[in-house]
Amino acid sequence: MTTARLAVVLDGARPTGVYRWLSRAHPSAVRRELAGAGWATHLVDGRTMNGRMDLFDRCAEELAFPGWFGRTWEAFTDCLGDLSWLPGAGHVLLWEQYGVLARADAKAWRLAYQAFGQAIEARRAAGAAPLYVLLRGSGPADEPDGSGLIPTL
Repeated sequence: MTTARLAVVLDGARPTGVYRWLSRAHPSAVRRELAGAGWATHLVDGRTMNGRMDLFDRCAEELAFPGWFGRTWEAFTDCLGDLSWLPGAGHVLLWEQYGVLARADAKAWRLAYQAFGQAIEARRAAGAAPLYVLLRGSGPADEPDGSGLIPTL
């Protein structure tokens, strides 16, 4: 059974993007639900994420970034924009406790948010499998550039 919030991802009713996800669904249930539709779930645990290198390392491990990943923002964006080495009709990156990084390193949080947005747009332009980034747990509701609220799913 797919939750209503995941249904809008799977059927494309909500455009790809970065969203705050208010669901309490267990990550393994999310993974099973998405796998049933041929999608991949990538869980990033942010509970001890204090800077950009923590983010790079966790994403590189979870998303199996290739050896050329240089641990820079440009390389991070490039890897997220590609993901051709991963199977799946689409990808959902579930970032648990994203607010830890936002509180610990505001600059890294801002650059991460921008990198996710740029990668999602590059994937959309290239016709690649969709990528959604779901932010879950306590954290800022405002976009880091101050342009508005992070949309919720």
